Amino acid sequence: MKRIAIVAAAALACSAAPAASHKGAHQSDQAPWQQPSEWPDRIVVTMDGDPATSIGVSWRTAESVGATRAEIARALPDARFDQLATSVVAETQRLDLARFEHAGKIFSVEHNQGLPATSHHSLRFDGLEPDTLYAYRVQGAEGHWSEWFHTRTAPLSGPLRFIYLGDAQNGLASHWPRVIRAAFQSAPDARFILHAGDLVNRGSRDLEWAHWFRASGFIHGMIPAIPVTGNHEYDDYPLTEEEELELLSILWRPQFRLPEEPGLSAELQETVYAVRYSADLHGFVLNTNIDDMSEQAAWLDRQLEQSDARWRIVTAHHPIFSSGRDRDNPEGREILLPILLKHKVDLVLQGHDHTYARGSVGDRNQTPNRTAATDTADRNAIATMFVNSVSGPKQYKFNESGWDQYAPTGVTLDRMGENTQFYQVIGIDGEALHYAAYTADAELYDEVQLTKSDAGIKTIAPGSSDLPAERRFSNTLPYESVQD
Repeated sequence: MKRIAIVAAAALACSAAPAASHKGAHQSDQAPWQQPSEWPDRIVVTMDGDPATSIGVSWRTAESVGATRAEIARALPDARFDQLATSVVAETQRLDLARFEHAGKIFSVEHNQGLPATSHHSLRFDGLEPDTLYAYRVQGAEGHWSEWFHTRTAPLSGPLRFIYLGDAQNGLASHWPRVIRAAFQSAPDARFILHAGDLVNRGSRDLEWAHWFRASGFIHGMIPAIPVTGNHEYDDYPLTEEEELELLSILWRPQFRLPEEPGLSAELQETVYAVRYSADLHGFVLNTNIDDMSEQAAWLDRQLEQSDARWRIVTAHHPIFSSGRDRDNPEGREILLPILLKHKVDLVLQGHDHTYARGSVGDRNQTPNRTAATDTADRNAIATMFVNSVSGPKQYKFNESGWDQYAPTGVTLDRMGENTQFYQVIGIDGEALHYAAYTADAELYDEVQLTKSDAGIKTIAPGSSDLPAERRFSNTLPYESVQD
């Protein structure tokens, strides 16, 4: 079966199993919604394949469900639209949450001790019509069906909106749910939701994923997720007293059905991928947790060279220009920034720094025959816009010097924020890209519009002139970290 890099063994010996290393580890009581059953739960739509003609779906059940299926039909106004449904058999993977085998060694997942094994199911509906509303449902044990969900295939072209969220990570059962739900209220027509890494705090801890899926509820059963791996989607396992092994969460691949990229190494599969959403939009997901980024950099360079989409967006967890204090990532900037600027990538959407920052690198050489008028236009000409954001309650202080340390690259910092949860809604309509950032109470915090001509000349213009003062630790409520 595809998509298994860390294989959970069906029967593993418990002797001499090293424990996962997590600071502050503790065993929590199971929440009712954490318990697997014969009924399907944790239902999430993703984009595995052409999103105009296919839909990927994943879900979870108790281990006893060894095989199952799903049904899909056009979402007609007729009450019994389901009479036209077709059935598709799912791929099923058993997952031992408490221990797994990797490279001939058995590892124990400390946070999941005592939890039962689960079954994870996924499939892809193919042969669909573009920009069409479909109804689907998934099954657990025979006769144990979910409700019918509506989801829409991608358009071939035309206007669209999507939601972008920085790190959730903490407060998944308390503070984060209000943000994803506010985002859905602001953009119920969003075509997908991009999560820029650190979806949870401990990558293989099942309870945190239970909270994450409960927070998004039906939303990700309807709106596809584009998940990005952050450093917290990886876990450290001791090999010796001095050495640790860092591995991707045992839950990542079973619970998200994501594209496989021919030519990339097994380590990068389903963490590095491209989504051509329409003629207008091409998205590229990177895994910046990998020490050696050369393979990804070469892949991204090739992908961008071949892409003919008007708008191209790259997302990664670690920012090119750090906004969080003492969190710089010079290695990633050194290898990725030249590629981003070479291809004038329109947006780079990131997380990790638990602050808000938006800025851009200018493009002062777009106009060959310069005049006073073109000089004015060129001051608004940009190559690439960069955003760091955070949706969860964990907050850091901004760099004291802002982005001044990066001035030699030509980047400018245009808007910043601290001690605030954000979500972003991004709209694309032909030559215009509208970007808006909102606070958790749905108040507009930042807004700009990018305009891109058929010749590729791109300018930026401010949106609302009535934005609130920049939010800082000094003018917001006292901060205390949120314990999950």
